[in-house]
Amino acid sequence: MKILILGAGAVGGYFGARLVDSGADVTFLVRKKRSQILKKQGLKIISPCGDLNLKVKTITNAGITPVYDVILLTNKSYDMDEILGINFPVKSSSVIIPLLNGFSHIRKLEKKFSNSSVFGGLAHIFSTIGANGEIQHFNEVHSITFGHLKNKNKDIGKSFYDICDKANFTVNYSNNIVLDLWYKWILIATVAGATTMFKCVLGEVLSTNFGKLFVEELHEECIQIAKSKNIMLEEKTIVQQRKFLTMKNSNWNSSMRRDMENGSKIEHDHIFFELIKIANRNKISCPNLKLVFTNGQIYSSKI
Repeated sequence: MKILILGAGAVGGYFGARLVDSGADVTFLVRKKRSQILKKQGLKIISPCGDLNLKVKTITNAGITPVYDVILLTNKSYDMDEILGINFPVKSSSVIIPLLNGFSHIRKLEKKFSNSSVFGGLAHIFSTIGANGEIQHFNEVHSITFGHLKNKNKDIGKSFYDICDKANFTVNYSNNIVLDLWYKWILIATVAGATTMFKCVLGEVLSTNFGKLFVEELHEECIQIAKSKNIMLEEKTIVQQRKFLTMKNSNWNSSMRRDMENGSKIEHDHIFFELIKIANRNKISCPNLKLVFTNGQIYSSKI
């Protein structure tokens, strides 16, 4: 099975390296600068789950020639228009798995890859790229979940699961990936919203008089938006999320806040505004969500 991973950053680079280390046939589609770094020093992972330093196969946009069985998208949502402009060589049995939050990208990908199969996918990992191009992984959480949105090419998806299962990370094949994507979206919108709004980790927000109320109300707004789309959320999962979100002294941060601290682009449109648009269509009140989105807009206007 030939696997193409779009990007060799904190997510794609990490999971791709684990796959390469397990013997999988992986190629990374990267920009020229990243390709030069990887050719010079290899793909380096620093992780409590085991360090790696691997020579990997890379191509740039101009060099996409073989047909791939699985294309794993690990880009940021704001790069999606650029991704859609790439002429990927795929076949009817190819599977495209985006590891992005939300849903708007799926509709775009299904339109582009109408003859192949777009799956839903998500990742749980706390990682970043260091100053020298190495990938730093900070805890033992490293998992991907994916599953079919339609019945086409389920066998290819299952085969990819088997390959991932041999690698040093957790993999889950979901039979209800839409529900799993919504759980992740609700959670990440709450964490990213609170940490970027107040520019601190979640525990600091919770330590204030009204911080816990803000987090709970933001979480509830996201839940009600999901329910307005007839998403059948399980109460025990929501209760578990609320428990994690309101743990005292929590060091929980968000990648969006880290991006802000680094002066980088952020995914406020994809994470917050897409939820707000659903809320507006279904007449769901979401003042806190609009507040954190506005904060993201102001930040983005200054970079």
